[in-house]
Amino acid sequence: MVVGSFGNRANAERLAATLREQGYPVGLEAAGDLTRVWVGPYSSQGRARAVAGTLEQYQPQVGRVPAAAPTPETTPQAGRYLQVGAFRNAQSAQAVIESVRQAGYPVVLVEEAGLVKVRVGPFEDTAAAAADLRARGLEVLEVR
Repeated sequence: MVVGSFGNRANAERLAATLREQGYPVGLEAAGDLTRVWVGPYSSQGRARAVAGTLEQYQPQVGRVPAAAPTPETTPQAGRYLQVGAFRNAQSAQAVIESVRQAGYPVVLVEEAGLVKVRVGPFEDTAAAAADLRARGLEVLEVR
């Protein structure tokens, strides 16, 4: 889905970086004098629409896959992660995502086995973050 089109590529790159930090798979596409910011691709249009609901502030346009599909950055970096929830869709995960972001942690969304898993990290040592997240009322599971 397209979440922005910019005449200045630096602006597109800033939005892409922000969305990547939030755990979305992001790509850029040249479109004439514009640079489009894409989120996705997703396995179905229904899944894309569910994710679009979490990005309403960008007025996402769910549609075709660009001619050269952007390479999503969905593979988490090496390191240790804390999983703080697994949900049927990203919209259901929104409250947990916001809670974790407000705590200052990077969020990675991972689609696996039909679920959207909310992970925090990467960390070299997960102990302090795990204790903090548990203190905030979240169930925490260490994953790699």
